[in-house]
Amino acid sequence: MSTKLIIVADLQHFKFYTSKVDPLGRESLELVEGSDSLLIHQRLREKVSDRHGNFQSVSGSGFGEDHNLGLEEERRRIKEIAQEINNVLKEQGDKSWYFAAPKAINNQVVELLDPSVKKSMSINLQADLTNIPVTDLLGHFKK
Repeated sequence: MSTKLIIVADLQHFKFYTSKVDPLGRESLELVEGSDSLLIHQRLREKVSDRHGNFQSVSGSGFGEDHNLGLEEERRRIKEIAQEINNVLKEQGDKSWYFAAPKAINNQVVELLDPSVKKSMSINLQADLTNIPVTDLLGHFKK
């Protein structure tokens, strides 16, 4: 039985697992790499330090506008996830792998993957599996 490579991600979490088979033939997953990005869920006032009045405003300066900071942070995090996947899988060689991410970001992450990495992907689930127990994770990728 070949080793399975499984990556699950959402905007806050990235987890990379490999499968192991014990002498009795039971398959289990082992976390190889994981990272959390707590910045995505911080409030805007925790991220920026400028308060109204720190700079002299010019009429029509746009005070009060969010300037799409949340959207920009989401785009950056999606790029980071794709880069993490590219890095991890290049170390593993041309092995087949499985991926799961929420529907809202799944296609965007896949589009940013290197062609060789994208080609070796066997299963792509549009589901957030980052918070389910590791013992249940493998069952989601059964064909």
